[in-house]
Amino acid sequence: MKRFFTPARIIGLILLLAGLWYFRTWFHTPVMFFYTRPEVIEGILVAWLVSRFGLGRWPFLTRQRRLELEVGTTQAGQPKTTTYRYRLLPLLAGLAFILIPLLFLLLGSWGRATYLAQTLPYEKIERLYDSSTRVRLMPFEVAYRYAKDSLQLSQYRLGTGNMVLRDGKLSWVFPLRPDGLVITFTRQNKGILVVDATTQEKNSEMIQRDMRVGEGMQITDNLWWNLFRKRYFVTTEDPYYIDKDGEIYTIVPAVRYEFRLYWGIVHTVPRFAGLFLVDTQGTVAFLSPEEARENPITAGNRIFPELLAREYVNAYQFKLGVLNKLFIHEDQIQIQDVTSPIQINRQPFLIMTEKGPMWLVATEPYGESHGIFKIFIVDAVTGRLMLYELPEQGILTGPVRAADYVRRANPIVDWSRFELVEPLPFIRDGHLFWKFAVIPGDAAGIAYQAFVNSESNEVVEAQTDQDVAAFLAGRTPEAFPATGTTGDIGEIIRQIQEKLKEIEDLIRQLQSLETE
Repeated sequence: MKRFFTPARIIGLILLLAGLWYFRTWFHTPVMFFYTRPEVIEGILVAWLVSRFGLGRWPFLTRQRRLELEVGTTQAGQPKTTTYRYRLLPLLAGLAFILIPLLFLLLGSWGRATYLAQTLPYEKIERLYDSSTRVRLMPFEVAYRYAKDSLQLSQYRLGTGNMVLRDGKLSWVFPLRPDGLVITFTRQNKGILVVDATTQEKNSEMIQRDMRVGEGMQITDNLWWNLFRKRYFVTTEDPYYIDKDGEIYTIVPAVRYEFRLYWGIVHTVPRFAGLFLVDTQGTVAFLSPEEARENPITAGNRIFPELLAREYVNAYQFKLGVLNKLFIHEDQIQIQDVTSPIQINRQPFLIMTEKGPMWLVATEPYGESHGIFKIFIVDAVTGRLMLYELPEQGILTGPVRAADYVRRANPIVDWSRFELVEPLPFIRDGHLFWKFAVIPGDAAGIAYQAFVNSESNEVVEAQTDQDVAAFLAGRTPEAFPATGTTGDIGEIIRQIQEKLKEIEDLIRQLQSLETE
């Protein structure tokens, strides 16, 4: 009998395992899919047991069957048929391997959300933190356009931009990545391009540094190659960049997973693991949440992951259990994102408050309502989860309906050419406002800012930075006085009609002069 474990096969197996280990970062995505969703593996195992020991025990499922189907006619006009032979067992087994893992995946997601909702400390607060002193005015689309117009390097392009706190100001920061397949193997990331988000004016700055490790480079210089060799069983969010003392640091939030059991189904629960910190020389350090809060590079900046904050808030739907979520809907929330032809404004929103950076999620009651009745605030530094509840009679206008009020308040704008983007919340004197940036479709600038009072639906428009500062200070901008939602629209229409009448009179006068 021929031996299976020959020296050549053993050496080949060792080389294969060594290769898989060396290139393990390439397989991180599929590995983490099953690592974070063990219920899928459990479902596949159950499907195999069902098909092997359940369905396989019924002889009538293994018997070959015939199926005749008419597929046309012959030249003589007679029906032409085709015979198919099949067995029910493979068909039912295939369905089992599809439906059972999907069912386990659904139950696992319910278990994850239920565990989070019933264990997370949703700390109730009595007031919203003021955030009127540092409201960002520059939307992402315009910042990207300004940054792209400022880029003068032919071999580089902009990477994904993210918001960071830089020198006490909110700024959009875009990495400079090699542009082109060949160049990604031969060039390093060139630094960052920064756009000031606290002004409507074009204000960009390029900081050039050769970066030994970057998200746009290949192969061993690739950011993910180096991160996942440092710590493998984590998932990451979009990197962002901080420049400090002449150095550029790449910051990548990481999420770890704990295993739990729900209705006999294994699932995972996400937890904040910490931050990857990479300098321009490619040195990778991993900071725990406590270390990140004390590190001089990341201290005071946003640390807690954005997507994890959204998942923690979204889990509140299961606070009263799965049955309530599916059928009763008591105290149930839903997160409503604002969509437009050029973007999807996904919550949470990053706001700068008197207590530091916060993730804010404004949720609506279950159903067709677009009002707000619960506001969740997640501290972007510590991860503290807070809940501000409103009474049912005090429901506020949410961002979806607030956009409608902005359009109604200014009917003379051609809304087929302009877009409302980034419905950012801010709190002034304990009142919640929504700020929209009105921009042209090509994002070549900002037409004006619109502020909507979530209680009264009153709309205030501001064109310049000075107008915005006046409104944030509690004064009404002179150039763009407050407009309401009903009677003021009629006043605007009346003024437009008067202007049109004046133009018509002027045209008639010119025509009379021409005939003379």
